[in-house]
Amino acid sequence: MSFFVFLDGISPWWWVAFGVGLGALEMATMSFFLIWPAIAAVLGAVLLWLLPGLSGELQIVIFAVLSVVLTFAGRSLIHKYGDGGEQNHSLNSRSALMVGRQAEVINFTGPEGNVTIDGIRWHAVWPKGQSAAAGSMVEIARADGMTLFVKESGSS
Repeated sequence: MSFFVFLDGISPWWWVAFGVGLGALEMATMSFFLIWPAIAAVLGAVLLWLLPGLSGELQIVIFAVLSVVLTFAGRSLIHKYGDGGEQNHSLNSRSALMVGRQAEVINFTGPEGNVTIDGIRWHAVWPKGQSAAAGSMVEIARADGMTLFVKESGSS
């Protein structure tokens, strides 16, 4: 109960300091979670500045409600509009970058063989029952690990 009594006469700057502290923790952890309570603390400071007679209990309730509302609203907005960073699912997968490109056939024995792209030799698999002659061009349909799955160039 003494904590709430302390908050009864608190300056709005304490809430600003608390918000800045939470913001600093957010920057250190990069969790993108603490930013919402930090904003709630600063908004609580503004509200306390406008209404200086707020009780300690009401300050805590306002902070808690604002934190929850801002967290859900912020997460929703980030989910809807993104965080500005583009997802690159092929970043660490060199073979995934080959999908859609043309490759020259080196050799095929049955459904497996080798192709070359930009002078680099790759293991390739042709669809079941098909093959390709050396020197012909094929298209990379998909990649799995270091294996490229090829199809006839220009086919769907």
